[in-house]
Amino acid sequence: MQSRKESGFSLIEVMITSFILAVGLLGIVALQGIAKKSLADTDKQIEASYLARTALQELRANTAWLNATSNSSPTQDDIIYDILTNAANSASLNNMELCRNIGATVTVAVSWQVQGVDAAEPSENCGTPVTNRRQVMLTSFIKGAI
Repeated sequence: MQSRKESGFSLIEVMITSFILAVGLLGIVALQGIAKKSLADTDKQIEASYLARTALQELRANTAWLNATSNSSPTQDDIIYDILTNAANSASLNNMELCRNIGATVTVAVSWQVQGVDAAEPSENCGTPVTNRRQVMLTSFIKGAI
């Protein structure tokens, strides 16, 4: 009797190959979700950086707040509020908070809620880290540059 050479794949080989392929495809699908979340976070970070940079540029462009005092009318806070109104409105439209701290340096921070976690209130002190919120903080020596 002659032995016949069998060609092709057995059922077990096909099942093992299908299982390995399925595990690989599930890994790729999981990576897509992680990449999408990372992209959304990066978009928020870019937007917050733009808003903070715009706020600092507006403060540099309008130096009327440097000469105002707390006793003058309008006060330094009033002038700064007027200058930063557009940036603050843009931030609030995008579910972000813009804060500023004026001292020897000017600090502008834009914070936003992290997706998928419980809401947290913005920090009382501008630039202080808050749980469940991310932020971009820019500091500038505007007084020294003028």
